[in-house]
Amino acid sequence: MTPPRSVIAIAALFLLPAAVLAAPPASPPLVISHVNVIDSRTGAVLADRDVTVRGDRIASVAPASRAPRAAAAAVLDGRGKYLIPGLWDCHIHLCWTTGSALPLCVALGITDVRDLGGTLSQIEGWRARIADGSLVGPHIMRVGPILNGKAFNQYQFVPGSVEATRGVVRLLAALGMDAIKVHRRMPRDWYFAAIDEAKKLNIPLVGHIPMEVTPAEASNAGQTMIEHTETLFEGTFSAKLTPDQVPSAIHDWLATDQPDTLFATFVRNGTWLDPTLAGGLESVDIFDASAPPNPHSKYVAASQRKEWADNAKKNPVSPADLATFRARMNAFVDVTARMHRDGVKLVAGTDAAGPRIPGFLLHHELAALVRAGLTPLEALQTATLNPAIAFHREADLGAIEAGKLADLVLLDANPLERIENSERIAAVIESGKLYRRLDLDRLLAEAERLAAKN
Repeated sequence: MTPPRSVIAIAALFLLPAAVLAAPPASPPLVISHVNVIDSRTGAVLADRDVTVRGDRIASVAPASRAPRAAAAAVLDGRGKYLIPGLWDCHIHLCWTTGSALPLCVALGITDVRDLGGTLSQIEGWRARIADGSLVGPHIMRVGPILNGKAFNQYQFVPGSVEATRGVVRLLAALGMDAIKVHRRMPRDWYFAAIDEAKKLNIPLVGHIPMEVTPAEASNAGQTMIEHTETLFEGTFSAKLTPDQVPSAIHDWLATDQPDTLFATFVRNGTWLDPTLAGGLESVDIFDASAPPNPHSKYVAASQRKEWADNAKKNPVSPADLATFRARMNAFVDVTARMHRDGVKLVAGTDAAGPRIPGFLLHHELAALVRAGLTPLEALQTATLNPAIAFHREADLGAIEAGKLADLVLLDANPLERIENSERIAAVIESGKLYRRLDLDRLLAEAERLAAKN
């Protein structure tokens, strides 16, 4: 009996000469020549370096005068420019921002993101296409769906009981999620069940502090990262306060020794904090009808812009509420300053979702952290070195060193002199692929086009 053609075709693959089956030849190495390399660990500027990239890895970082130039290497002139590691947005909601955020992130030097709650199938689809090169976007860590006591949107899930919560944590761990996220309305007993199960499975638990749990309890229980400075005051702190009383109550609290005691607990337990200041600060302007339009709003999905505009017409924010919102955000900046002074470890995230502008918001977060007292180097570390440490990726990311992944951003000016220079991007290298300025402009145009149709 003659075998079916499909079987013959498959068998033929194993009979082809080795030369036919061999992988295609590797692309030529890339050399970023005569560039100033910023050491993300120390802040030293290593002048006149040649950085050689082979495949998706950094092959060498050497003085330009002594660096052997690989034959047929592609060369990117780095004279007068500054090279930093690729940036992280440690808190984004990609399904909510829609896929227009993917090329936008890369165009703005964001090569890694941590998605804090979306539709898993959509996230997985994007990850697969980014990995095979058919879609431009950052590397995506998956954290979600969001576990809560009540579902306020489609990205939140209510387990239903203590035992069900344990089961959900086991399921998410089995699915390969990078962390478990909890939200503010999660009942106290569900929360402690979730964190206990997560510790057994060696998977981090991150998120808001539930309203029935104190920040110290969350840290002592083993919550790895706390999302938003705001969450320190969402539950037990403000339970008996009106919204307009919260800002002054926070400043009264800062005048005591209680913050130092709490933040010492965070430091002792290794609890990280993701302040997400810029999203709130810029939301004040989104609420303020008198504020001039943001020119970058064209990168927000049209559906989100419409939903926000419709809601603003139905539920306008009063001047008094706007003033309270602004005062609260300024208070959170002051709290973040205190945390930093006390040695709490920080990462940079934006909470980009809905009308908040992805990509650009990460650079504004760095500026907000400088406003909170971080030096430009410390702010830059929150989006480079610190996430690599926090997410156990230091072997691959966070610094410009031989052997690490080639996720790099070439800047026209030194961000250590002025953190806003992080936006002056000349080129981006993601997993060894070079995007020159013209390529980045095309990505911006693509992001704008996608936002208009989504």
